[in-house]
Amino acid sequence: MRLHLFEWEDQSWFPASLRTAMTSYLATAYGITPLPKLWAERLSTLLARDRLNEIVDLGSGSGGPMQLVVKELEEQGFKLRVTLTDLYPASAAPAPFEYWQQPVDATRVPASLHGIRTMFASFHHFRPRMARQILFDAFTQRRPICVLEGTSRTAPAIATTLLIPLLVLLLTPKVRPVSWVQIVFTYIIPILPLLIFWDGLISHLRTYSPREIEALTQSLDSPEYSWETGLIHAPRTPAGLPYLIGKPNSSSQAAHVGLSDRRN
Repeated sequence: MRLHLFEWEDQSWFPASLRTAMTSYLATAYGITPLPKLWAERLSTLLARDRLNEIVDLGSGSGGPMQLVVKELEEQGFKLRVTLTDLYPASAAPAPFEYWQQPVDATRVPASLHGIRTMFASFHHFRPRMARQILFDAFTQRRPICVLEGTSRTAPAIATTLLIPLLVLLLTPKVRPVSWVQIVFTYIIPILPLLIFWDGLISHLRTYSPREIEALTQSLDSPEYSWETGLIHAPRTPAGLPYLIGKPNSSSQAAHVGLSDRRN
C-alpha cells in the first residue's frame, strides 16, 4: 500500500540552504549508479537525432541527475537545450542549462515552456490527484512527458535505505560545489544524514507501482496521444524502477517545433 508520509524537502518552511544541500547530495549520489545511462536510454525514445531537442525538466531542485543524463545523450549524438524548473527555483543552473526563475507548478506548466517534459525521481512527491493533474496537463497541451523514478516500493529496495547515512558521510566530499552548510551539517552537527535517510525511506514508500501509474492515465485517451508504463531494471539493484512515457502520436507531434517522435 502506498503511504504518502511527511518529507522534509516538501515543506515550504524548510530552510532553503538545507534543501539545496540535500538535493546537491542526491545529484552526486546518482553519479555512482547506472541510473543516468538507463534513464537516458528511455528518454532517447522521445528524441530526434537530426534537430535540436528541447527539454523542460520539472521539479529540478539543484539539477538532479540532468547533467549526467544529458552527457549520456550527447554521447549518443543528440543535441539538447535544457530548461530546469521548480516550485522553489534555484538561483542558478549548472552550466550549460538555464533555470526558469519563476516558480513552476508541475500541474500547470506555462504554455511558453516548450519541449519534452521530464521528471527524475520526483513524481512520487505528488498525491494521486496532483500526479494525475501533471499527466493531464501534458496530455491536454500535447507535450511529451517522461517520468523516471529512482525508488521502488518493494521490501528489498526499502531495506537499502539503511545504507543512506553511511553513503552521505562517504559521498559529501564529492559534492560540487560543496558548501559550508553541507560540511557542518554532515560532520559536525550530523543533521543531513538523518534528513536524507528519512526522505529516502519515505520516497520508497510513496513510489507508485506501474499499475498505479497506469491507473492515473485512465480517461486520458486520444488517438493523438499514447502512454507507456513499465519497470527499468538496473544491474545490482534489488527491484525494477517504474517509468511512464506519454507522447503525442506523429500527426499531432509534428506541430511542435523541435520535437519528433521516434517509436520504440
